[in-house]
Amino acid sequence: MSFVEDVTIGEGESIPPDTQFTKTWRIQNTGTEAWPPGVCLKYVGGDQFGHVNMVMVRSLEPQEIADVSVQMCSPSTAGMYQGQWRMCTATGLYYGDVIWVILSVEVGGLLGVTQQLSSFETEFNTQPHRKVEGNFNPFASPQKNRQPDENNLKDPGGSELGTISKNTWGPAPDQIEQDQNGLSQNSVNLSPSSHSNNLSVVTYSKVGALGEQENG
Repeated sequence: MSFVEDVTIGEGESIPPDTQFTKTWRIQNTGTEAWPPGVCLKYVGGDQFGHVNMVMVRSLEPQEIADVSVQMCSPSTAGMYQGQWRMCTATGLYYGDVIWVILSVEVGGLLGVTQQLSSFETEFNTQPHRKVEGNFNPFASPQKNRQPDENNLKDPGGSELGTISKNTWGPAPDQIEQDQNGLSQNSVNLSPSSHSNNLSVVTYSKVGALGEQENG
């Protein structure tokens, strides 16, 4: 077995005291045969950084590369620390390179916080999200988020008044054209009253082409 590189806790990285973190190494089976089943990476000396003293490793084929991770916790006092780990068979036979974890513990170190934020982001992205419409306003009341149906009107009692086109309330096209051309001479004002025969007629006059006044 050969050590390839540090994936986490590399040179120049620091971590705050009493902080959980993940140490990851990249290793390779440089032999000509596959590893036997039941091999593990085992703590052999120095600072242990937590209660974990071994982690199982899958059997690697010749020249195969894999990452091995151990959950650790930094010491409570600032300083430089180091520990040694090594591959071991199920029968207790050590083999390969000794791999190291060298830890710089500093107040204000960011490595542990960065790993925690990365873990939180991964967990958040794997959670299902409710689909929201583009015009949805989370601060509006439920009634404001509902679009009224302008084609169907109902009275307060709940009975339908029928389908009403929104153009029903506008003036007729011929009436608009008549008003714009100034052809209307008489207008009838209907005064709202309880009497059905209360009808007033207002007469307008217009000037003819030669200036003569014509009575309507």
